Amino acid sequence: MQTGRVIKNYNGYYYVDTGETELVECRRRGKLKGKILVGDMLDITLLGDHKGVIEKMQERRNSIRRPAVANIDQMFVIIAAQSPDPNQFLIDKMLMTCEYGGIHPKLCFNKCDLDTSMVETYRDFYSRAGYDVYFVSAQTGEGIESLRSLLEHKMTAFAGPSGVGKSSMLSRITGRSDLMVGALSNKIKRGRHTTRHSEIMRLGADTYVVDTPGFSSLQFEDLPARDIVSLMPDLAAYTGHCRFSSCLHRSEPGCSVKAALDAGDIQPARYETYCKIVNSILERKR
Repeated sequence: MQTGRVIKNYNGYYYVDTGETELVECRRRGKLKGKILVGDMLDITLLGDHKGVIEKMQERRNSIRRPAVANIDQMFVIIAAQSPDPNQFLIDKMLMTCEYGGIHPKLCFNKCDLDTSMVETYRDFYSRAGYDVYFVSAQTGEGIESLRSLLEHKMTAFAGPSGVGKSSMLSRITGRSDLMVGALSNKIKRGRHTTRHSEIMRLGADTYVVDTPGFSSLQFEDLPARDIVSLMPDLAAYTGHCRFSSCLHRSEPGCSVKAALDAGDIQPARYETYCKIVNSILERKR
């Protein structure tokens, strides 16, 4: 029996890194339950000729369903400083998706050479919300070495909306020129999706990066409205002292979150995101 990490899956085959040069192509036993994600740690039986059978999936530390990836040490949400322009509500929802999966992400602005003032405004905003913010330019190479230094001995996932230059950035980081880079649509100013499956790339011993296809679900449809605040650390810090245990932090009297908002401890735009999402959940349940 040997243990390895799923690097990619394709047509029912799972390619597992056991620390050797060659990946092991594995199939799952029929009795094995549960969906296997890229990043999962597996116990496998080697059959020879770099082939194997999956015996067991080890317990996950964390996972994100869409993009589907597991056991991440850190995650970067990639946003473009310009072309396409940043959208604060969308960024909030992507960060919340990571929190939903048990991962406190970092925020990285690519194309920072295009609009420095814009990214500085966003850095101040999200730093105050409790997130580490980084600037890079895949075009000029600015910030790439500093970002690469954060990856050592970790499994790091990169995800973001189309058109933000994620594949170009990863090409710089990994030194690979075969990553697909899509053009930006002139009509709608959005990029064409180029990454279709999450795939792990090994940079060195215990150092991996994960190129994901982006966020395809940002609705939080499985969560009750009262749990949404837990996905926003800057708001969640002020919960637990409301007059009512069922408080949704909107119009209820004695709300500690609203008190923090009024005191200037919570940024109004972040609170507005919270209210929009809670209201949408409540409206769907009517």
